[in-house]
Amino acid sequence: FQEALITVRAVADLMDSSPELTFIRGESAIYAYIEEHDPALFARIRKFVEAGRWDVVGGSVIQPDTNLPSTETLCRQYAVGRAYFRDRFGAAPVIAWAADSFGHSAGLPEILAASGMRGFAFTRPFPAQLPIPKAAFWWEGPGGSRILAYRPPFGWYGSDRAEMMRRLDGVLAAAEQGGLENVGVFFGVGNHGGGPTRRQLDDLAHWAAAHPEVKTVYSGLHRLFAAIEEEAARGGDDYLPTHRGELNYCLRGCYSSAAKVKTLYRRCEATVERAERLDSLTLARVTGAQPVPLVPAIDAMWEAVLVNAFHDILPGSSIERALDDQIAWMGGALHQAQRVEVTALNQLAALADTSVRKPAADHPSMVPFLVWNPHPSAYSGPIELETCVDYRPVEAYAGRSGALPLELLGSDNTPVRFQRISPESDFAPDTPWRVRVLAHVTVPPCGWSILRLGWVEGARHVGPALGPAAAADGDRRIVSSALVVEARPGDEGVRIEQGGAPLLGGAGLQLLTMEDPWGSWGGMSEEPDSLALSTVRHTWVVAEARTTEEGPERAQLWVRLKGGDSWCDLTFSLLRGAPYIDVAARLLWNERSARLKLAMPPAALTGPLRAHMDVPGATVTRAACGEMPGGRWVRVEGAAQPFGFVSDSLYNFSLEASALHATIARATRYSTDRVIGPEERHWQPAVDAGELRFRFRQAVGEAATPAALACLARELEQPPIALVVPAS
Repeated sequence: FQEALITVRAVADLMDSSPELTFIRGESAIYAYIEEHDPALFARIRKFVEAGRWDVVGGSVIQPDTNLPSTETLCRQYAVGRAYFRDRFGAAPVIAWAADSFGHSAGLPEILAASGMRGFAFTRPFPAQLPIPKAAFWWEGPGGSRILAYRPPFGWYGSDRAEMMRRLDGVLAAAEQGGLENVGVFFGVGNHGGGPTRRQLDDLAHWAAAHPEVKTVYSGLHRLFAAIEEEAARGGDDYLPTHRGELNYCLRGCYSSAAKVKTLYRRCEATVERAERLDSLTLARVTGAQPVPLVPAIDAMWEAVLVNAFHDILPGSSIERALDDQIAWMGGALHQAQRVEVTALNQLAALADTSVRKPAADHPSMVPFLVWNPHPSAYSGPIELETCVDYRPVEAYAGRSGALPLELLGSDNTPVRFQRISPESDFAPDTPWRVRVLAHVTVPPCGWSILRLGWVEGARHVGPALGPAAAADGDRRIVSSALVVEARPGDEGVRIEQGGAPLLGGAGLQLLTMEDPWGSWGGMSEEPDSLALSTVRHTWVVAEARTTEEGPERAQLWVRLKGGDSWCDLTFSLLRGAPYIDVAARLLWNERSARLKLAMPPAALTGPLRAHMDVPGATVTRAACGEMPGGRWVRVEGAAQPFGFVSDSLYNFSLEASALHATIARATRYSTDRVIGPEERHWQPAVDAGELRFRFRQAVGEAATPAALACLARELEQPPIALVVPAS
């Protein structure tokens, strides 16, 4: 922000002395910073805008990564950014600007068009990485929306001081070869473009005088795009090529660098979205007022999400100190979102019937819970409830905690089947007072249910006794009606079966440590060895396995795998009737110049593997193409039994000859483009050393369709909330 303010001040001074000079500047967050800290400079900008010399472009809050944020977040970039520009300058830009973002989702044309944008200027990936016949082209999204896109045919988004003559010569030669009359020359000294120097302006004048056959115009993106649109209209329908699909790939290390940032970002993004929805709907129900899209508290939380989508923050290419600051900011936004949720849930509880039966004498009453479903479709699935059933340990049941009679009532005050599970608190386990249960509940869309849990002597049972729907079969194997999970110490993976046949081939679900000496951004020039990492440093081995839970609703298997100096605990859960496996992962990562991959090889192939994947604004189908960005879910096709994978934090995938790989973490160094081996530069810390936690699900059958995977992913990222509320 300070650099931008200094650059803008220098450019404004240069524009005062060079009356032909024009300048483009995007990112509403930059303008807002200048407006706050240098009002006089902001007033000068206004005058340049009014004079037509300053082109407000981009329309976004910052220049975000456009492969990793959610569709909602990218839509917000333009909704919030364009609203600011419209308020401050009377008009919003219609040309988007991604100077340095590392590739672009196939759904971005849909997002841009829906946001009111008409054009898109970008530089990455460069022509050598993704050839397109002309610098200007129509970019069409999967829904049919199309925008005019422009990528300079030569050079990048900025320039060195002494290269203007060479840059102009290169652009002219490329334009003649590409068949365009109007081409843009991007130049400026500084990060993400910066501003011109006096020498560059002099060089431009000398070059223009030496090339009278070329008309050189100080311009902006809106004027450039208007000229290209006019040229295309004269040339006819086929004058510009049409590109369908994504604009990828480049700087592929950024799909997985700094997992600690990406994991927190995904959680913050999901929680803020959930909190806003809850707050908005609660306001409507409590007051009858129409929902307000951006109230101050929600606006501040979204600012954290939007700014931290910046293409050198979320991709993990910043220095450690910067990432520490961003982690602190996102933690604050997450806390604020949770406060908004608690306030809204208490307002809903005041509307609901949370009454409980009056207990006899001084026996504790039942505890009411409000369970909120944040999704626009009904939720039917597991919910965990934990509470103290008394304020002091129940001495009458000391030494026999499992005998404490519990009752769980639904919204209609009828008993609900549940399974006792271990509470998070391990204090005084032999003398019960705190309990945790698991139950299958149904909650209406964007609605709530009231459940009541308590210690009730003579507690009622729910119908006839049922056997375990998900059970432990021995100490290292759990089974359900649909799936089997088994882990044996010494094995190189966890075995998964569906319908009596292996779902995964080879050793099963595996962890592999791969050699990865590349820097934060991966291969800076798409070096072949950086695109598909194939050298295995460690194949992880099952060290311990133990069934930890079984009952009418769920069975759990805890597995510890070890590889090198690292270990990972995977807790597999099978739920009653659920055609998916839920996995909670806790990784202790202690490697350098390496990445950890989760390998999922199908048991049998029917053809080449393909990955049908969620990406911002769209879904795409990809074949093997090295490391690639992905969103919330992946469906693996080309297998005899297709399966799905969803996670709450992973963004990086690859298709190998016979397996889907998901990258969990990279042990690169902070903000480096060096190729560094594990035994080099020991004084530089490895990114993500320490503990990481995440969740994923593997789905089969009806749960592995794209629609079902999208639902599973939403519920994994934004689970229902269960809050203890006062009894009415």
